[in-house]
Amino acid sequence: MIATAVLVAASAVGAASTARAETVKIPKGFLLTEAEATKPLTEDQAAEEWWTVSDKLTKQLELNPCRSKGKPRDGRIAMRTIIGKTSAPSYVTEQLVLYPSAKNAGAAFRKLRAEVKRCAKAKAPKTATVAGSFHRYTSKKVNIADEALLIKGSSYERGTEEPVKGELYISSGERYVVVRRGSALALYTADSYWAGEDTTKTLTNRAKKMAGKVCDLPGVCTRRG
Repeated sequence: MIATAVLVAASAVGAASTARAETVKIPKGFLLTEAEATKPLTEDQAAEEWWTVSDKLTKQLELNPCRSKGKPRDGRIAMRTIIGKTSAPSYVTEQLVLYPSAKNAGAAFRKLRAEVKRCAKAKAPKTATVAGSFHRYTSKKVNIADEALLIKGSSYERGTEEPVKGELYISSGERYVVVRRGSALALYTADSYWAGEDTTKTLTNRAKKMAGKVCDLPGVCTRRG
């Protein structure tokens, strides 16, 4: 009877902890680009830039090296994704994902890091029309919060005209900074031309800022799991 009572009590505590984790919300306006993404646009601005803000838990991470489809099943309990696009064309994104524990967030980070390595080189998207086109990821650790990665994506095509005829060249690229702090995962991405030479620096600075800010959310920097 005592053992049974202990098990019941433990289950109740576990259920209560899970319930508390599931009630965690990302406050409105919490993300760094949210004010810009939700501000009213003039008619001219609306013709040049577009923003979407989503709290859907089923969205893929903005860094998706293996082009996974379907609903992610990594235990996330809250999520917000902001995507900004311009007519340039260019894009920038911000994504914050909360998990029930640092253990869960760490597992999601390791899975993403492994996918970057596993799918480091892949065939170019269908939009590429030149034979031999491919896409490549490279990554390196950066010193932000508990763990972080800087990832560079590059699309290569073989030139069909001089002066690069027959040679591989980078036709487009992306930059990603992924950081984990406690039970939160934050991703900052943009095409490599979004802010020119400052793209990587800007994304890294945003990741650093969010790594500190997430500790304002209940349990994110103290919940171990």
